[in-house]
Amino acid sequence: MGTSISSIPNAFDVGHRFVRPNWTVITDWVTARVAADQLNDTWTTLARDWLDQLRRSLPNEYAITESDEFLLLTKSDSRVSNRLLESCEHARRTILETLGEVARDQGYGKHVVIGFADTESYYDYITDFYPEEGEFALSGGMFLDVGYGHFVMCLAYGDQYERTIAHELNHALLRHLPLPLWLNEGVTQVMEDMVIGYSNFSVDLSQVLFRNLMSDFPRQISKFLNAANYVDAGDAALRQLCRTSLGDRVKQFLGDGDWQARNLYQEPDRHIP
Repeated sequence: MGTSISSIPNAFDVGHRFVRPNWTVITDWVTARVAADQLNDTWTTLARDWLDQLRRSLPNEYAITESDEFLLLTKSDSRVSNRLLESCEHARRTILETLGEVARDQGYGKHVVIGFADTESYYDYITDFYPEEGEFALSGGMFLDVGYGHFVMCLAYGDQYERTIAHELNHALLRHLPLPLWLNEGVTQVMEDMVIGYSNFSVDLSQVLFRNLMSDFPRQISKFLNAANYVDAGDAALRQLCRTSLGDRVKQFLGDGDWQARNLYQEPDRHIP
């Protein structure tokens, strides 16, 4: 596949600092011209070209490296890039094996990971994915479910990025499910520990709720994850499969209160963790 993303008319928009692919235009172009058996190779080629365009606008020496399932753009350092790619492949295998009835590696093309070496470049990049107004927390990484879904990290915050990789990749592999935010975060935090091999447990309600569900209903947990919906915070699926309510589960941890779920929740913002 010799076509580059740069040769597609109107394939890029101007962002805050970096050019941004117009994925609607690109998808329409691919749909009209590429055979089904060529889609995976085509999207991987286009992703490489996208990362090359981004690489040229970064202030330091960056390079694109890749493994079987991942494309990585980060500062040119073979030790760092090899460690990142190994962590990505390990996390992907572990998540798909552990959540075999739930996690899905859907779509075409390799997973894209961008590791920014400095905070300025990281925040300049993610600015384009935030609303124009508001106050937003600092972060060390996030999965951006926009167009060609990908995750970004800020390596300036230290070298313990295996946990960030496990966290964001789990979001990517569960993106097909309409999970409520508490459940998405709960299962993701638990999977972090399983990928890394040790616990970073904190008193976080979503993690406590999910760990307790795993302990009390081990046979139902996969069915529950596949059935839960953000509209009612997963309450209907919990009642049907586990014969308990979300309110009752929260009550076990927080005590008496008005914890019952409502049927009016909106879809979580997938762009911001």
